[in-house]
Formats: sequence, structure tokens, C-alpha cells
Amino acid sequence: MRPSAPPIVRFAVLGPVTAVAHGVDLDIGSPQQRAVLAMLLLAEGHPVDVDTVVDRIWGDTPPRSAASVLRTYVYRLRRVLAPHAEATGLAIGTDGGAYHLDRGSAEFDVAVVETARRRARELVRTGDVAGAADELAAAAARWTGTALGGLPGSWADAQRFRLGELHDEVALGRATLEVRLGRYEEALPELRRVAEDRPLDERVAALLLETLLALGLRNEALGTYDDFRHRLADQLGVSPGSALRQVHQRLLQDDVTEPTVGLEAPPASVTVPPGPPVRPPAAAAPAQLPPDLADFVGRADELQRVRRVVAEDSSGGVLGITGLGGMGKTAFAVHAAHRVRTAFPDGQFFVDLRAGGGHPLTASDALLVLLRSAGVPRSTIPDGVEERSTTWRSLVADRRVLLVLDDAASSAQVRPLLPSGPGSLTLLTSVRRFVDLPGTRWTTLLPLAPEESTDLMGRLVGHERLAAEPGPTARLAAACSHQPLAVRVAAARLADRPTWTVAEIEQQLYDDLDQPVVMHADCRIVDAPFRRASAGLREDQRDAFHRLSHLPGGPFSVEEAARALRRDTKSTRAVVEDLLDAHLIVAEPGGRYGFFALVRAFARRQPVRERVA
Repeated sequence: MRPSAPPIVRFAVLGPVTAVAHGVDLDIGSPQQRAVLAMLLLAEGHPVDVDTVVDRIWGDTPPRSAASVLRTYVYRLRRVLAPHAEATGLAIGTDGGAYHLDRGSAEFDVAVVETARRRARELVRTGDVAGAADELAAAAARWTGTALGGLPGSWADAQRFRLGELHDEVALGRATLEVRLGRYEEALPELRRVAEDRPLDERVAALLLETLLALGLRNEALGTYDDFRHRLADQLGVSPGSALRQVHQRLLQDDVTEPTVGLEAPPASVTVPPGPPVRPPAAAAPAQLPPDLADFVGRADELQRVRRVVAEDSSGGVLGITGLGGMGKTAFAVHAAHRVRTAFPDGQFFVDLRAGGGHPLTASDALLVLLRSAGVPRSTIPDGVEERSTTWRSLVADRRVLLVLDDAASSAQVRPLLPSGPGSLTLLTSVRRFVDLPGTRWTTLLPLAPEESTDLMGRLVGHERLAAEPGPTARLAAACSHQPLAVRVAAARLADRPTWTVAEIEQQLYDDLDQPVVMHADCRIVDAPFRRASAGLREDQRDAFHRLSHLPGGPFSVEEAARALRRDTKSTRAVVEDLLDAHLIVAEPGGRYGFFALVRAFARRQPVRERVA
């Protein structure tokens, strides 16, 4: 078989962000412009909306012309890549208010690493351990320094951490295989490095001790064990586990025969056939719920529904919480979980699935979090999502656990995480209902009642201050659409301006909402959920969202919407229902529809057809 031709273009982020064509470095610009390229590469073809890119590059202090600067960056990147587009299929495209990168046949180092890991798993299954070790060695060589080297900002820091974890997993997988092959000298350098990165990881410490023992480095091994034991005691208040203690006993006996850890522990990057489900060691039940909000108000009916399910329905199941961003879905889920936690003595688990962060947690990674939280050693956790799901469900099958899954992206992400036993309950939050998750009972969070939103504002800034201006206070809460996030932002503005009247804050809010381009920073916070919801709209839905916001008066009918959109009634009803499903409009009595005031103001500020360069 003839070897395949080398790729024309190679992208790398496992070190400085680079692009190379025909062996020549391409000029991909400033650190900010390189960050844009890195975001598009790491998004793996998925669109990244303009506001997300701006937030990741500039954080809370974007320049006034941020969108224009971003268009310039994309234009320059397109110009640099254009000579190679036809040969590779490489292109930066637009999708509504977002950019996406189609790599075509261009090589990307992170994708190469993941492919190597998959090949290694297959080679181990066929018995070719040496071949698998070679694959992982080649994958580890892809790191040429610190990932995303030279890129500033919290997004780059988070990605560096994630890619650093990937580096450690590849290195540890390779070292495990080298130990299995008896090639201890090849394993030792990476084991030492990973042990420094993970000073409390027992599987790394055990494998390192095994390797040192096999190489006759007994004194170093004894010192390494003592250092590790003291770190566990000082930082976690626990003692080493049985596997590590067994290696220590062999060290004390000066026994270098029949190594165990390297031969029995499954490599981190390689799947081994799963054994029987692993029960966690006896320990306190996990209690992972975030702190409850001391100033939580309202939602009495929704809380009563959760209590009723816990008290009357022994089958447990899934309660879904949906609604427009900013309505307090996470706060409600956490508050409700605290109210019923005593009914679940075997543990309360919380997983942020990160749908709103641009890179949702995969089901496999979420299961890894759950299994580690349940006390399962990392070295015994299988790689495959189905195997991890089976292990998780076996662990909790006969237990009463409460699982909070926050900000879910899809039913496919959630389904493998759901306990199958009758005594457990899952609280699930998502910006949309998942119609393909049977048995889920959904609750849509709507705005607070007027008296609840003024009560929330009073708890944050003082009831006495608001009592002096009841009229402006009520109008300010109404201008916030009684949305918890907006009320909190308005209260924060009041707190920051102690000499201002509520009426002055009210007028400033009206001025901000009417601004066509530039808004106060905290209004951008309020807008963020609306940007996220509208970013997923098709062009025709986006156009309807803008045009319908200009309808005069209150709620509107489908017929009125059809006239405004110049469409037939059937297609208008479909697009209006799409906006309703996205929580950008609300259902009103009599088959009519309406806008929250904040969402209407946001929609009116959007262009009729929002496009990017």
C-alpha cells in the first residue's frame, strides 16, 4: 500500500499556536488573532458566536469596536489560508451570527492525538501492546511546549489546563504500557513528570514506585512513598490505598520480582474489557451540592412539585427545569435539591454539563466525574461511555441518590448519566426541553411575581431604601421583566450608587435598553442569555424575532404576525412556535404570543438580518 500524501496544511495548538503550509510557517498574526484561530480549531467545526469570541478574547473589558476588530481578524485569517483552500477544502464560514472552521484535509495536532489514542486502544485489544505504546509515544511527541503558548486570558488558561490533562493521560497511558512490556527506563521520565503534575494521584504514585523498584532505585522509591504519604495526610487527611501499600511492603522487603501495578492497572488511554462493577470504598456519602442562595425567593409552586415527587413517587425519575436564561434554573435546582437532600442519604451529586460554555462536557467525561465522586479509583474506570454508564448505574442501582445535572446540551449527553434504580431522583436544567428523553417531567420557569422581584431587590439593597420610592421600585422591577438575573443586576447597580434614587436608576436602565450599540457592562450580562438563545436561530427565525418585536401594543396573534412577516399563516405559526420553544417569546391567553420587555428591547436592537463578514 502506498503511503498517503502528507497534509498540505498543519495546525498546532499543543505548544504555540501555528499554521504550516508545505513546511513553511504562515503568518497568523497577533496573539488575539491566533486566539480566534485556536477557538475555531478547538470547536471542531461547530459554530462559535461573535459574542462568545469577544468574551473569550477581551473578557469584561472589550473595546467598543470589538465586533469590527473580530471581523478584521477573520478577514486576515481567510486571506492567509486562501491559497490553500482549494487543495484542502479549508474554509472559515459564517452561520448567522457565528463563525466556524471547516478543516477539510488539513491536519490538527489535537485530532491526531485523539486518533492515536483510538488506535492504541484497538492495538491493545488485539494484543499488540508494543504497537499501542508506539502510538502513544508519537501522540505525546505532538506537545512542543505549553499548549496555546503566548495566548492571554481565562479561556486560554482553561484550555491549557484541559490540554495539559490530556498530555498527562497520554503520557500515563504510554508509561503503563511500557511497564507492561518491562521497558522501565522508557517509562520513568514521563512518570516523574506526571507525578509532579498530579502529586495526589495514587495510581501515578503506585506506577512510579513500581518502576523505581524494578530499576533498583530503592532509596528514591522509599523517599517518594514517604513524600506522597505525608501529602495525603496533610492535604486530604487520608492514608495511602491498598495498592500503594502493597508496593511499599515490597520495597521494605527489597522484592523486585513479579511487579503488579504495571501489569494489572489498565492504562489511562487504553480501554480494557470491564470487569464486575466496582463498589466505592466505605466513606461518607458524596455531598456535592453548591451552596444554597441565602436570598432565594419565590418558586413556591415549583418547589412543592419537587417535594411531592419525593414524598409520593417512590420511582424517582427525572424532573426537567427549562426556561429562558436568567430565570434562575440553576439557582432553583440547587435550592430544591437542598430542600429534599435528606431523602437521599446515599449521596447528592452535582455536575455542570457546560452547554453554555461552547464546549459541553461529553457524557463520557461526565461519567468519569461521577464515578470518581463515588469513590471509584481512576485506574479501574473503563474508557467507553457504555462501560462507564453500566458501572455508574450498577453503583447506584440499590441506593437513594440525588443527581443534579446543570445546563445540559442534549438528551444524548444526559441519557447515559441517569440512574436506573427506583430510589433516585435527577434534577435536570436545560435551555430547551428534550422531547426525546421519555419520562421526564418538565417545568418551565417564568418570571417572578411582581412582589417577589421587589422582595428580591429589597433583600439585596435594603427594604428601607426601596420603601421610600414604591412607584419607581415597582416600575424598575417591571422593566427587568421580573427576571431574577436582571433584578439582581439592577440591585447591584443600586448598591453601587448609594446616593442615587431608584427613579434615577430606573431612567438609566431605560436609556441603556434604548442604546442601539453601546450598553453598560451589566446590561451586557443581562443580554447574554438572549444572545445565547438567539444564536441558535435560523436566519428566517432571527428575522421574525426582530420584526415581531416591532409590533405595536401587547400580545399578538398568528394572523397579525403573518401580516408583519408577509408570510402565510401556516409557515408563520411554525416560526412563532420555534421562537416559543427557544423561550424568546411567551404564550399568552387566547392563543396569542408576547415578549418580555427585556427580550423585546434586545430584539429591537438586532439588525433585520444579522450577518458577519
